[in-house]
Amino acid sequence: MLTACGLPDESQVEQGLQKCPNGVIEGVDVFSGNGMIDWTKVQGADRHFAFIKATQGDYNKQSTFAASWSNAKAAGVLRSPYHFFDGTIDGVVQANAFLAEVTAAGGLQPGDLPAMLDIECPTSSTKTSAQANCEYAGDSGWVPTPMLVQRIFDWLDTVTAATGRPPIIYSYPSWFAAVGFTDAKLTSYPLFIASYNACATIPAPWTDAVFWQYSATGMVAGISGQVDMDRYFGTMDDLSGFTIQPPAADAGVTPDADGGTTDPAGCGCHGGISPGFLGVGAFVLLLLLRRRSR
Repeated sequence: MLTACGLPDESQVEQGLQKCPNGVIEGVDVFSGNGMIDWTKVQGADRHFAFIKATQGDYNKQSTFAASWSNAKAAGVLRSPYHFFDGTIDGVVQANAFLAEVTAAGGLQPGDLPAMLDIECPTSSTKTSAQANCEYAGDSGWVPTPMLVQRIFDWLDTVTAATGRPPIIYSYPSWFAAVGFTDAKLTSYPLFIASYNACATIPAPWTDAVFWQYSATGMVAGISGQVDMDRYFGTMDDLSGFTIQPPAADAGVTPDADGGTTDPAGCGCHGGISPGFLGVGAFVLLLLLRRRSR
């Protein structure tokens, strides 16, 4: 994402609703190109959250992800793992590769931010107009828009089922119109927008954004070189409330026949564990049984 992608000059192309900073929390997003990070210094520089790249397509695992995932939490930096999408690869395959890598690093925990999907490729609905090396893997990532849409929603469905929270979607304002992807269902997912102006531009179909990347050339203690600079729209209490919450207390929960629990709403949460925190293997089986076409 971000530092790893050449965004267009948004000052020239942005059109849409504007959201200006008025009470924000500062953060960063990083990938392996940022090297090893001193997360204690990052937190000391008042950067309170971080998006950390885990995977890309089904062919890239970030070499620094596991260390950053562990060390960010230890330093008190709220963390979200993210995946850079490749439209040429099945969405469920990509989601399972991402989930496996996050699980291997310790998994999503209560107090973490939801997972994030970075979608920047292809850059056009027309193959001949798509940026030639958008994926930084030798190709544009181009597929016809209907296939791209299906695969993105497959990724989102898979990760939502596995984590219990809708992922955050990241891109830049002109991307959605450029590929013809403005499905109203996108608004079910919080928006993280890259918009390098005084205010953030909100693309259709959204009318609001939760996170805003406002610079790709920041300098932060603990990170060598330039880094992407982000903001959360709201207070620290708001940001904490946006994180994954612990499973509900056992009030009103009764044992069931196999030693699990069933709450009055019919959750059927076995062993007191929320379905969103089950292992990836269980969800792969679940998804094979439940996967639906759109």
